[in-house]
Amino acid sequence: MHTGFPSVSRATSLSVLTERVYASAYEALENDDLKSAERFFGLLAVLAPRDERAWVGLGVTRERCGDWPMAAARYSIGSALVPQSAWCHLGRARALEQLGRSDEADLAFDEAETCAEDAALLHQIANERRTP
Repeated sequence: MHTGFPSVSRATSLSVLTERVYASAYEALENDDLKSAERFFGLLAVLAPRDERAWVGLGVTRERCGDWPMAAARYSIGSALVPQSAWCHLGRARALEQLGRSDEADLAFDEAETCAEDAALLHQIANERRTP
């Protein structure tokens, strides 16, 4: 009888695949292979759209290319899909600040602070908020 729910082995396989894709994306980003990183993070976003790592990775790849409008867009999607992600809000704030949209950036910084779960992240948010 088909219940409509994935089997445990299928869910486990998806989880393993998701982690492998993330590992490949992160490795590519660390090696400054931005094209590969972007492809892997994009695949991660398809496999697990509510995984903040996908949207942060996609945003970071665009930041490293200096493509601030696209970075802001990717962080915005992440913030909408994972509203509790301090990292997505922080990236969005950083990108909006680069675009000269300071009022929107301030709101995103506020959202990042609200979602931050530890003192180290709050400190990072405060430092980035002050960076011109």
